[in-house]
Amino acid sequence: MAKPQIPETLAPDLLERLRARFHPWELIRDWGLTIEAATPGTATMRLVPTKAVINGGRGNVNGGVLATMADMVSALALSTAFDGAMPFATSDLHIRYLEPAKGEVVGEARVIRFSGRGAILECRLTCGEHLVALCTANFAIKHGLGG
Repeated sequence: MAKPQIPETLAPDLLERLRARFHPWELIRDWGLTIEAATPGTATMRLVPTKAVINGGRGNVNGGVLATMADMVSALALSTAFDGAMPFATSDLHIRYLEPAKGEVVGEARVIRFSGRGAILECRLTCGEHLVALCTANFAIKHGLGG
């Protein structure tokens, strides 16, 4: 079997197909998440925080929301290797919170390592000029599934 690779180019409609698939989800809509970009092996999401994701009293985005966002954008980046399909599952996720996220958050993920059995991705969450969280995500590739 040939070694899997991240494609050099993506289908021109991939970003719109990903948005059509995920933007209607209540979680994405209610949290203020949008898929901003997808390029081979990378993806970007933006969180314009709604009241649902803000820690009461402190005004910062909830850490669990940031971890979920990191997982989502990492999965989107990996999906570029499968034309938007997701024949994989998160096997573990490590997130290091560096400072509170107060305001709009941008998540950028990229594939670091990719094989027929799994992938490792790095995700950076920023709030303005500040790096607020750094994440690594490992995904197990499910053979025979189209996602």
